[in-house]
Amino acid sequence: MALLEVSDLAAGYETGQVLFGVDLAVEAEEVVALLGRNGAGKTTTLNAIMGADVPHVLDGSIAFDGHELVGRPSHEISRLGVSLVPEERRTFRELTVVENLRLAHDHAPSPLAVDEVLDRFPELREMHDRAAKHLSGGEQQMLAIARSLVANPSLMLLDEPCEGLAPYIVRRIEGIIEEINAERDVSILLVEQNVAVAMAVADRHYLLDEGHVVEEVTTDRLRSDEALRQRYLGV
Repeated sequence: MALLEVSDLAAGYETGQVLFGVDLAVEAEEVVALLGRNGAGKTTTLNAIMGADVPHVLDGSIAFDGHELVGRPSHEISRLGVSLVPEERRTFRELTVVENLRLAHDHAPSPLAVDEVLDRFPELREMHDRAAKHLSGGEQQMLAIARSLVANPSLMLLDEPCEGLAPYIVRRIEGIIEEINAERDVSILLVEQNVAVAMAVADRHYLLDEGHVVEEVTTDRLRSDEALRQRYLGV
């Protein structure tokens, strides 16, 4: 059984249904990318897995490590070992780097030590007493990932971690994702508009189009099939 198994998931908002029978799986210690054009339903999928207040799950199952997640609130899902790094980072802007990490530490059932996490992010250690609002976009993204890692998850959901970042920061984020997966055995479900990033770090890819999973492909096929990329990703 996969660590995460999403089956026939239907979800939406008051304005209408967004996901239609989505099926996907993430194995233990695997990195999987969920790709698609804007509005395809990628963020909706992550939020449904995380038990956010919206979207509303209309049908289907989300199984994580033997637990059914549908109907559970986000804080219970987090305690089972799932963490979300949201698209807009959502750090606590008035708190320092260390205070952001300690807040996550204090609310996790079996957290990693803050110092251990800072060892993986030397950039953040250097500015440990700086308020999050004074960090660059790349530094805030590192803080968001570090805050998620403090909770010691088995599965990390990453929503557009490289959006709007300079190329050298993108490469750093790629390295962080690979390190977390390889060294901490954390499975990752990645939503990313930057297809090059997805191909660099993910083992498999699901292509989402208008709320439907239309293809499951390897990195080799995604890289070689230009027609497929143009049809579903526009690149």
